[in-house]
Amino acid sequence: MATVRFVLVWTVIWLLGGPAGLALAAGGPASLEDGFTVHMTAWAEEEAANDLLIASLSVERTGPDSARLAAMVAEIMARALAEAGKYPQVKAATTAYSTQPIYQRRDGQSERVGWRIRQTLRLESTEVEATTELIGRLQALDLQLAGLSFSVSPARREALRETLTAAALDAWQTKAETAIKRLGGQVWRPHELQIQDEQYQPIQPLMRADIALAGEAAPPAVEAGTSQVRVTVSGTAWGR
Repeated sequence: MATVRFVLVWTVIWLLGGPAGLALAAGGPASLEDGFTVHMTAWAEEEAANDLLIASLSVERTGPDSARLAAMVAEIMARALAEAGKYPQVKAATTAYSTQPIYQRRDGQSERVGWRIRQTLRLESTEVEATTELIGRLQALDLQLAGLSFSVSPARREALRETLTAAALDAWQTKAETAIKRLGGQVWRPHELQIQDEQYQPIQPLMRADIALAGEAAPPAVEAGTSQVRVTVSGTAWGR
C-alpha cells in the first residue's frame, strides 16, 4: 500500500478577505491581485521488491601484440555471447570496448611496453536464477564478474507509477483545499502542477571483493532487496 507524506511550503500569498466556504472555481485568476496563490508539494511512495538483476562481466588481456590480444578478446566474447544465447530470458549485450597502451618509465622516459584490451558484457533479466546460472557459466569461459546490482523493472515501475500518481494528486488536492480554506478562500483551482517520479534507496551494487566466488563456475549468491518508488506532485493553487 502506498505511503503518502506531505511537505507544505507557501511561497507567494496574496490575501483578500472572503467567506469561509470553499468550492472549485470555474475560471483561473486574472492576475495575482485577483485572489491568492499557495505553492505546495505532496508525494506518494511505495517500497517495491527489486525484480531486475543487472550484471556486468568483462574479459581483459594484456601483452605486446595488440592484434593478437584483440583476436583473443573477440574469441572469448564470441563464446560468451553464444552461451548467453542459450538463455533467451536474459538480455545480453556488449557495452564497452577499450584498447589502452601500457607504459613503463625507463631511463627517465616513458616507453610503451604493451597493450591492454578490455570488453564488457551486460546481462539484464527478471529471471534471477537463470541469470546467476549464466554468470557462473560465463566465468568458466574466463569472464570476470565486475558488478552486480538490482533494480525495479520498468514494467513493475510503470504499474506502480499509475497508482502512486493518483494517490499523490489526491493528497495534493486535499492539502490545497485545506490550505486555501484556512486562508479564507471561498473558491479555488489548480494553477500549475508538476509531476515527477523517482526510484531511490536501491540495494547497493556489490564491490568486486564481495563477489569473488569460491569456485570458478559457481553462481553468485544474491539478495534482491527493495527500492522506494515515489511520485511527487508540486505546484500552485489559486484561491479567492
